[in-house]
Amino acid sequence: MDLDHLAEDFEVLAIGEQLRYRMHLAPNLVKERRHNLNILKTYKCCFVANETLDWLIEENEAPSRQAALFLMNILQHSSIIHHVSDSAVFKDQPLLFRFRQDDSTFPATQVTRLFFFGQRLFDRLHSEPGSCLRTKPTSPLGSALQRDSFRGCDFTQWLIKKGEARSLEDALVACQQLLDCGLLHWVDGANSSKFKNSDMLYRFAFDFNYKRRLHDLFLLPNVQKQAALQNIKFLPKLTSAYEIYPGFDENGSKSPVSFSDASSHGSTSPTVATNPYRPPNPYKPTKEHILEPDSGYVRKFVQVESDAVGYGFVLRGASPCHIQTVDPDGPAFKAGIKVGQFLYSVNDFVVFEKSHKDVASKIVESNGKIRLVVYAPPDQ
Repeated sequence: MDLDHLAEDFEVLAIGEQLRYRMHLAPNLVKERRHNLNILKTYKCCFVANETLDWLIEENEAPSRQAALFLMNILQHSSIIHHVSDSAVFKDQPLLFRFRQDDSTFPATQVTRLFFFGQRLFDRLHSEPGSCLRTKPTSPLGSALQRDSFRGCDFTQWLIKKGEARSLEDALVACQQLLDCGLLHWVDGANSSKFKNSDMLYRFAFDFNYKRRLHDLFLLPNVQKQAALQNIKFLPKLTSAYEIYPGFDENGSKSPVSFSDASSHGSTSPTVATNPYRPPNPYKPTKEHILEPDSGYVRKFVQVESDAVGYGFVLRGASPCHIQTVDPDGPAFKAGIKVGQFLYSVNDFVVFEKSHKDVASKIVESNGKIRLVVYAPPDQ
């Protein structure tokens, strides 16, 4: 399997599902409607294309009407939404559309089957009592990654108990598929291509609960390429460090990159002179270059829980700030944070144009748990 391609497919599905949920919560946006040309024909769970574009702008789901239209066409191309009679593409007109999840027309592909199966298991593990999920490390010295993990043998038995698998053989097949597609991974450095019905710890590598917005589609390389072909701009311009879903600058920001040597937040780290996780950084790319489809930078989601002394990394620079130092014994290193990565967001707050001091303030407010989006260089 092409895990990078699968990861993008899963992100599109997650963004579409979360958008569907928010649109259903919006008053009078998704409802039963009559067809304009045939008043006797009604459609359940419909939304009007041009009204939806208005709502997307109001809710900061997209930077502009042009971008909103582009992104909704991405969802239609991905079979997440469709015209009620499948006779039109999404456009800025009073056309009726539906989410395929709402009318049971979602295509049953291997990707969609794995995604919704994984999502259902993730939700049940985190919401139902008596699950096999571990909520804390097994020992005082245990890795923070052990939180929200489970033993392979416990997970297979839980699948059978909850009716998600008919037998141990079925459970092992399902677990292997989740592992192969990247929805599951090993904990604490374990590395095996085969799922083991043993004490080995696993956890979900894909955070289904991570808060996503429609404009997050612009973070996906394939979407960026399509946007570039259509000359659609998507670089964020922030007005506040505390703005959750900022507006966008249609032309992008052209301010020069600055570099700061002031101290930033992080746990006690090894001495700088001998720290192998802090290589020199003679060249710092601009934020525009990082977001270019062909830059080679890869977006990654990382969740870090602090230990008794902090998160275990140091930030430097601005617009964007970067990971300067990582404590090899700290929680950030175990979660996958590496030197040279650029920070895009902290707990859904976009910080791509902020200094490391501003970002550090945001991290300090996080009460011991942070969700990060970072851009990793090609060699990582």
